[in-house]
Amino acid sequence: MSKKKKFISIDKRLLTEGKTLNFEVYESNESKSAMTLFLQSDSVLDGTAKIQLREVEQLYVDEMGYEAYEKYITQHIQTIVKDPELPLDDKAAVLYESAARILDKLFQDPESLEALQESKEVVNGFIEAALSDPGAVQSLMKITAHDYYTHTHSINVSIYAICLGTYLGFSETALSDLGMSALLHDIGKSQIDYDIINKNGALSDEEFAQMKNHAAFGYDIALHLGITDRGILSGIRHHHEKMDGHGYPDGIEKKNISRFARIVGVCDVFDALTTKRSYKDPFSSFDALALMKKRMDTHLDMDVVDQFIMMLRDRE
Repeated sequence: MSKKKKFISIDKRLLTEGKTLNFEVYESNESKSAMTLFLQSDSVLDGTAKIQLREVEQLYVDEMGYEAYEKYITQHIQTIVKDPELPLDDKAAVLYESAARILDKLFQDPESLEALQESKEVVNGFIEAALSDPGAVQSLMKITAHDYYTHTHSINVSIYAICLGTYLGFSETALSDLGMSALLHDIGKSQIDYDIINKNGALSDEEFAQMKNHAAFGYDIALHLGITDRGILSGIRHHHEKMDGHGYPDGIEKKNISRFARIVGVCDVFDALTTKRSYKDPFSSFDALALMKKRMDTHLDMDVVDQFIMMLRDRE
C-alpha cells in the first residue's frame, strides 16, 4: 500500500507574480476530503493564476515540496517585503521565520555556503523592511522572540543592530554588513559542547572558559566561509571585548574595537537581558538599559548605548 501524502498549508500571499515555482501547489476540493493540483512544479505564476489565487481559500504543498517552498520564500524575500498588500506585521513574521530556518541550517552545518547566501537574503529583507516604512522598525522589534535560544538570539541581535544602524543613517551596504555580522556573531557556538550551550543555570569556571572560545571559533568559521570584510569579521570576533580591555578573546581596548563590534556587543547584552531563560525572568527594557548604564559603563560603549536608547525612545 502506498503511503498517503501529507499536506502542509502555505500562505498564498507569498507567491509572487512572475516567479517560477519549483514545487507543486494544491487546493482542497469543496468537501475538503481530497487535494487537487492547483499549480504544477516549474509553473510561472502569471497574472491569470494570481487572479485565481484570490478565489482560493487555502493552498497546500506536500511534505516533499515544503523545503522548496521555504527556499522560494527566501529567494524572493525582498519582493515579498515590497508587496504593499502584505501587512507590516506579516512581513516581519515571514522574515523572522525564514531567518530561524536558515540559522538552524547554518548551526547544523557551519560550512554551508547555501545557508550563508540565504542568510544574506534575509538580512537584506530586514533592511528593505526597515528602510521602506518607518513603522516596519516597530514591527521588526515587536516580533523578536522573548525566550532565549542561541538561534533566535542571533536573529534578535541582527534586528536590533539593523534598526540602530538605520536610525544612525548607515548606507545600505554598511547595514548589510552590520546585519550579517550580528546574525553570525554566535556561529562559533556551533563548536561548543551542546550541554554547555543549553545548561540550565550558571556555567562553572571551566565551562565558561570553553564558552569564551565561541568568538574566535566564529571568526574562523567566517573566514572558512569566505567572508573577508573586516567589519563583519570584527563584529563576530570582538563582540565580547570591553572598553577597559578586560574582554575576550583578544583583550583589546576601546580604540581597537570596531564600531560594528561595539554595536553588536550592545545589542547582544540588551537581548540577553530582556529575554527569558529557564533560570531567570527577563528584565524590562527600562531595567535592562538602566543596568547597562550603571554597571557596564567600562564594558560597553556608552555612546552606542545612548544611541540605542534614543532609537528605542523615538520608535515608541
